[in-house]
Amino acid sequence: MATNVDSKLDCYCRVTTPENIQFEYMLAGPFQRLPAFLFDCVIRILAYVGSLFLLSIVTSAAGINGTFVGIVATLLFFVFSWFYGIYFETRFNGRTLGKMLFKLRVISTNGRPINATQAAVRNLLRLADMCVLISLQVFSVEAPPAFVIPSMSVGLVVMTLSPRLQRLGDLAAGTIVVSEGSQTTQWNLQPEDLRAFGLAELIPANYRASSSLAKTIALYMENRKRLGASRKNEISKHISDHLIRQFGLLPDTGPDLLMCALYVRTFMSEQQQEQGRERLRASNTKRQQPATSFAGGSHK
Repeated sequence: MATNVDSKLDCYCRVTTPENIQFEYMLAGPFQRLPAFLFDCVIRILAYVGSLFLLSIVTSAAGINGTFVGIVATLLFFVFSWFYGIYFETRFNGRTLGKMLFKLRVISTNGRPINATQAAVRNLLRLADMCVLISLQVFSVEAPPAFVIPSMSVGLVVMTLSPRLQRLGDLAAGTIVVSEGSQTTQWNLQPEDLRAFGLAELIPANYRASSSLAKTIALYMENRKRLGASRKNEISKHISDHLIRQFGLLPDTGPDLLMCALYVRTFMSEQQQEQGRERLRASNTKRQQPATSFAGGSHK
């Protein structure tokens, strides 16, 4: 499936999904990503030191020899160094604790959430991005000649040369890092048009959105507040036209409203859906409107 990413000088990136829907993201540059990286480093160090402290207490009480302690300590170092990022980026939709704090997210270059393989590749290649290593003797001539201080020069040079601000790990994994700003995430969105809850009820009970469509719906809902009405309809018609026919809905059903209804059905619990339908019924009663129209346009 072909993808297309056009970069702009103002650090915005236009991503075209396999469904031929375009979204625009603000790319995160090195100075945006550095605070998140340093915060994650602090978290990893604290977790590692805390684990070593607990390990020392347990091994001392059990009388375990130092060789075993050294092996476990080494394993813990690799776990916190490499698997911290892999776990969080896979589990939390491209975000580590640092990225959550500074509102950054890793996504695929085709706009999809990243998978475990992509998270592993970009995190394991971080060592290459951290080169060239600097000797401790830069700070003191009496220090051992150990090259352990990362200069990040490789990553910075590659990001500067990349039109999408990708480091080596991103290029290999097919990922980009974007700034979410104050954007609401897909997990706590609420359609402002209550008709979406009523329309969701008309979607066949046995219908299940494919994984690809579900991700596209989530992307659409994350970005729709930044889109004008005509742009919403233009984008949503790519998906909604054939679904309107498939579901047997009226031809004048609003494309954007159907995307909201699909979001309700796909991402919201039965309890949330029922609460939404109750609010819709209360709104209709207040307006003395016995039936709900699902035609395009907002519902005031």
